[in-house]
Amino acid sequence: MHSFKSIDCVTNEDEATNYPIEFLNSLDVPGLPPHNLRLKVGSVVIMLRNINQPKLCNGTRLVVRKLMNNVIYATILKGKFKGEEVLIPRIPMIPTDMPFEFKRLQFRSVLHLS
Repeated sequence: MHSFKSIDCVTNEDEATNYPIEFLNSLDVPGLPPHNLRLKVGSVVIMLRNINQPKLCNGTRLVVRKLMNNVIYATILKGKFKGEEVLIPRIPMIPTDMPFEFKRLQFRSVLHLS
């Protein structure tokens, strides 16, 4: 099991004292991957957002083949692109439904299923 912790920060440095990193790490925002993403080789994951349509889009199921610090190497499980190998990078995401703006750098769009 590998644990990948996100890098969280407020986008406006003037608000950094109001929203410490520990608080940002604790936020579980719908549509964002968690601060502590725990994966292992062989895990089935699902894409939460579009990265490279139509190949990697919301709902695509993949199996993890290799875990690296900033990239997940995976294989698509179903559909037109079944069997294709892909790389999923860590990408910054800024949620829009929060009363303040913050950025989370984590493996984009991956939700662990099994």
